[in-house]
Amino acid sequence: MLDDTPRIAVLGAMPSELTALRKDLTDAAEHRVGGAVFTTGLLAGKAVVLHACGVSMVNAAMSTQRLLDLFDVTTVMVSGCAGGVDPDLKVGDVFVASQWGQYLDVVMGREGPGGFEPAAGFPGGFGNFGMMFPKPVIVTGPDGESGRRFWFPAAPAVLTAARRLAVTVVLSRGGGAAQLDKTPRVVVGGNAVSGAAFVNNTELRDWVFETFQAGVLDCESAAVAHVAFCNGKPFVAVRGLSSLAGAGEGDKLYAAFNQLASDNAAAVTLGLIRAL
Repeated sequence: MLDDTPRIAVLGAMPSELTALRKDLTDAAEHRVGGAVFTTGLLAGKAVVLHACGVSMVNAAMSTQRLLDLFDVTTVMVSGCAGGVDPDLKVGDVFVASQWGQYLDVVMGREGPGGFEPAAGFPGGFGNFGMMFPKPVIVTGPDGESGRRFWFPAAPAVLTAARRLAVTVVLSRGGGAAQLDKTPRVVVGGNAVSGAAFVNNTELRDWVFETFQAGVLDCESAAVAHVAFCNGKPFVAVRGLSSLAGAGEGDKLYAAFNQLASDNAAAVTLGLIRAL
């Protein structure tokens, strides 16, 4: 371990997702391990370690386990942007899900006379998207017990703090070309999903909402939640909507609003760190 100070770990996929948090970081120190940079310091008087893990489920899982191995992590947090799936959510809103699932861990079914069919022996429970049939993964928890699991929960105590914060925190509307029509809001509770795909497709977005009742989707949070669950660590992901995953103006929204979305998520993340 690099030090023995109990710390809250905050991961962002891209450095830009941690920009606002780094501005508030004091007593900063960098630690390099195998080319990866981990930055320790204080946020709102709390000991933290920040890490930009890179986009993808593999990067997120690897980096989370590294953090847990190198530091005395008390809570695992994700902060950054995501694609909005729930039609009631708007760009700039911040979504704090109660649970995360890996929606692209699938069986690729073969096409039969009646349409696509899943392979025998794989449990499902969700509707398919063409040949893709989502399935739970086999997980071994901290107690050594193994079983199939789709949803990985956020820490109840952190969700309670997020609900309190949602009433008081003021999110940014941005400015210039990236200014929103109205002030964004914080929404706490509900489902979210992650997978190894940047989604800019309305049909897939609609299926994700109908199938999982997901508020947002991204490429990392469910992997972080999976690793945190296996290590018995509290977890939460705070995601600002940078796009609508294919609805509206699609990836043009992401280009315009990804920094605003990340900064709004950071404002909520900082509030949660202060409350923990």
